[in-house]
Amino acid sequence: MPVDKDALTYPDSATDGDGGMLTEKDLKILWVARTLTNIDFQFGEDILCLERSGIEIEQKQYIERQLLLKYRERREPYQKLLESLRI
Repeated sequence: MPVDKDALTYPDSATDGDGGMLTEKDLKILWVARTLTNIDFQFGEDILCLERSGIEIEQKQYIERQLLLKYRERREPYQKLLESLRI
């Protein structure tokens, strides 16, 4: 398979049209998307753990609201970054 020497020398010059290579922007998008997935997964785990706990309903509701606020707070900057990268 022939090697594109320009793509090796100038990694930012590689695009999907050049043999399917990922650009630096693509890699950033993937990293941010993976981070968002990890945040989503952790929130899901926290909610499941809370649902399985034996604490009172009122306490569960309070903790769930706090978890949701923290989840949104953690997720927001990555979501904004992802949106800016996709432009």
